[in-house]
Amino acid sequence: MTRIRHNTQMFALPARPPQRIEIKGCGFTLVGVFKHDFFAATCLYEASDAAQIPKIVVKFGRQQSFCGLPLRWVGQFLADREEAIYHTLQGIQGVPRWVGRFDATCYAIQYIQARPLDHIESPPPGFFDRLGDLMTAIHNRGVAYGDANKRSNILVGEDGQPFLVDYQLALRRRDDWPWPVRTILAALVDWLAAKDLYHLYKHKRRLAPQELCSSEEALSRQRKGIHRLHRKLTKPYRNLRRWLLRKQYDKGALQSPTADLEDHHQPEKATWRKT
Repeated sequence: MTRIRHNTQMFALPARPPQRIEIKGCGFTLVGVFKHDFFAATCLYEASDAAQIPKIVVKFGRQQSFCGLPLRWVGQFLADREEAIYHTLQGIQGVPRWVGRFDATCYAIQYIQARPLDHIESPPPGFFDRLGDLMTAIHNRGVAYGDANKRSNILVGEDGQPFLVDYQLALRRRDDWPWPVRTILAALVDWLAAKDLYHLYKHKRRLAPQELCSSEEALSRQRKGIHRLHRKLTKPYRNLRRWLLRKQYDKGALQSPTADLEDHHQPEKATWRKT
């Protein structure tokens, strides 16, 4: 009988994350895993004893090599970027509160009692208008979110308030950088911020069309210039990636080290889990 060799290189961690961690003198125990992909494992930890923050979300960045190439530096680079983003957005309602670093590749944020947008059929009335206000507040800090196309990154709070998580692709202005780099970066941030609104209205059109006005309808279908070029260039890569993942998954080789801890209702994975 042939033994299936699991391909753990496709995941950020080669094994389960630590069962217990300590941040700022408080101990936390692993409860579950929201998502584990190539770049990171996002995990839920619960305070072992009475603590000011009863639950935290810990994001473990890439730690293992891929095809012999060391990639721990990628995990540290992304963690550094996201920490800077969270500090820039500190105090905005709808952005999780920063807790601290666990090590060079890992950090912790406040846990939000909410459900991802892709886990519900329709959000409460006015949700997308409130999400628009949140995006505006983020943009006003000189940050473009950059990942609003994924509904799993948009959380719906118990009171209907929106939250945005996962700032791995976010981009911020750097006015302290020399010209012309800061000017080019500012233009990229503005372009990405416009794409945030495009995705916002696209979700609104699909999930709450009765609340969409004519100008939002037009913006939700606005694909031109760099946006069209980006879609054409990335579509072949995306299709190839899904095909490879599907092949690995179908033969049982693609097995997450944290599979028993994960929430398996992940619509993103359905694109390569179909046989």
